[in-house]
Parts: sequence; structure tokens; C-alpha cells
Amino acid sequence: MSFFKQLIQLFFPKQVRLDSFGRTDTGLLRQANEDSYALLAERGIYLVADGMGGHNGGEVASRMAIESTLTAISEEDIRKNKNNALACRHLLIQAFRQANQDVLTAAAKDEELLGMGCTMICALTTGRQAHLCHVGDVRGYLFRKGELIQITSDHSLAAGTNKKGIAKNVVTRCIGVTMEQDPEYHCVELKSKDQILLCSDGLWNMVDDKTITTTLQQATNPEQACTTLINQANDAGGRDNITAIIIRVDANSCLL
Repeated sequence: MSFFKQLIQLFFPKQVRLDSFGRTDTGLLRQANEDSYALLAERGIYLVADGMGGHNGGEVASRMAIESTLTAISEEDIRKNKNNALACRHLLIQAFRQANQDVLTAAAKDEELLGMGCTMICALTTGRQAHLCHVGDVRGYLFRKGELIQITSDHSLAAGTNKKGIAKNVVTRCIGVTMEQDPEYHCVELKSKDQILLCSDGLWNMVDDKTITTTLQQATNPEQACTTLINQANDAGGRDNITAIIIRVDANSCLL
């Protein structure tokens, strides 16, 4: 690519066409669904949150965190910062911090909600870029040219170790506790036919990478892929709530 074309893309990024779909399912063993998700394609915002907490705390926390994040990321903010990756990173991090504060404040006012929290991932698409921000063990994947790449890292005790006896569901970072570190952030340059998968651990704990890869490769659209992945998680036991959002780049909307 010529230097001139690179400059044009930098200052006038082409808005790629995206197709997306999201779905959540209670699974086979849980009585309630503590997962929440939001898909606002017109604003380029996609969110998955996995709740934790007694009574209905997990459900409240995941829903509240998503609502707070959506409020914090206004259409005006997106319009002003869409061509600035650093500004988008700051916008997402501040939105997560606001969501964290809102959940902490609500928990402090209601004994039944004390200790509630959630893991959460947000994707913000602007121009040719997807900005991902997350805490916990919700995951963001990139599917490109037949290869599945895990973009995010798991914030959990079990991450990076094969030792026995370590609970897989114990997270080290989440919404609902004092946020000592910024949320993890990644920026992905989108290419033709790319797919972004956001999901809760109820999916990736039950469906292996090879099966996810095959499903994303064979599905004709994001809705079919989401439905298939959730069915596969349930077929494998459905031990947890299952949520997935898939964002697919139109094959003809991006030249790279």
C-alpha cells in the first residue's frame, strides 16, 4: 500500500459495513440468567457482562454495568473521538470506571446486593477499528482467514496455569470492587471477512476453540453462528449461562 493511501486511511478511515447478532441463554443447570448483553449497531457498541453475587445480585450487577457503560459512552463522544484510538481507549476506560462506581454505590445501599459484581467486555467499532475493553474472564476473539485468535487475556486465578485444585471461576478483576488497574484494552484493525466474537465463560468453557472455529467458518451469518454456538454449549452440558455476540465485516466493505 502506498504512503499516500495510508495517509488517506489514517485521516479519513472508511466506515466498514458490519453485520452483527447477539443472544443469551440460561443454560441447562442454572435457575436464572445472570448474563446480560447489549448490541447497539447504530452506535457501534457491543457489550457482554457475566454477573456474580447472591440472591439476584449478579443479574442486577451485569444489567447495571451495561446500562452505566452505555450512558457513559454518548453518541457525541463517539463522533468526536472516532478517528482517535487513544481517545477511544480513554473513553472506554472511563466508562468502565463509571460502571464500577455505579455498581459499588448500588451494592452499598442494599444489603441483598452487597458483594455483587460482574465481568464485562465492550467492543466499540469506529471506522476500520474495533476497540475492545474488558475485565474478568469474558473473552474477545478475532476470527480471520480460518484462524481463531483470543484477543483478551483472562483475569482469573486459573489463567496461565495447569495446576490442579485452582477454581476456574475465581476472577481477579471485575466490576464491583475497587478498580486498582485500568481495564485491559486492545485495538484491532478490521479486514474483509473478519469476525469478532464476544462471549461469557459459559460458552468458551463448554465449546473448544476448534469447534468455535468451524462454526464461525461454516455459518452463513452471525445469527446462525450465535445460535449454533449456544446450542453446542448446551449439548456439552450447559453448566452456566451462555452469551455470545458476533460482529462480521462485510466482504465487500473493506479493501484490506
